[in-house]
Amino acid sequence: MKKIFIATALIINILLCGCISAGEIYGKMSDFFKKGERYEWVTIANMKEEFKWIDIFNSEIAKNVSIPVIIREKTKYLHIIIEVNFSNPVYSDVQFLSQGKLNLTILTPSEKIEKDYCTTAKSRSYEEYFYFEEPLPGEWNIILKLIGYGEYRILAEAYVA
Repeated sequence: MKKIFIATALIINILLCGCISAGEIYGKMSDFFKKGERYEWVTIANMKEEFKWIDIFNSEIAKNVSIPVIIREKTKYLHIIIEVNFSNPVYSDVQFLSQGKLNLTILTPSEKIEKDYCTTAKSRSYEEYFYFEEPLPGEWNIILKLIGYGEYRILAEAYVA
């Protein structure tokens, strides 16, 4: 109440001096008392599954995963995390037997992002983090093509009003 009284007294004083018009005062005061938009993190996709495609040479029989993601207006940020852990079906502790391939595609309304990964002479774990500031609203699509044996996780979070 005290805040409103002081603001009103200040406005009347400024109006009487003729420095600022009544319209400008009204605009400033409405902005002052208006509540700002509240943003929060929203999980759009959270998926974790196993895949078991032993034939690593024939890419035609790969595990295909497609996740549509709808981005709303007033989305400030979008985070996409892709985790894939390849293992072998016989003895999971022997890393060099954990062969696998990954093809990752993210389709946005304006571009196509692609990443490929093969475990040959590399780690059997793959993690990729994508960060988009002011992402375009519309339908996005996360596509994984997995060859091998293991599990994957896809997490997409948006900071929206």
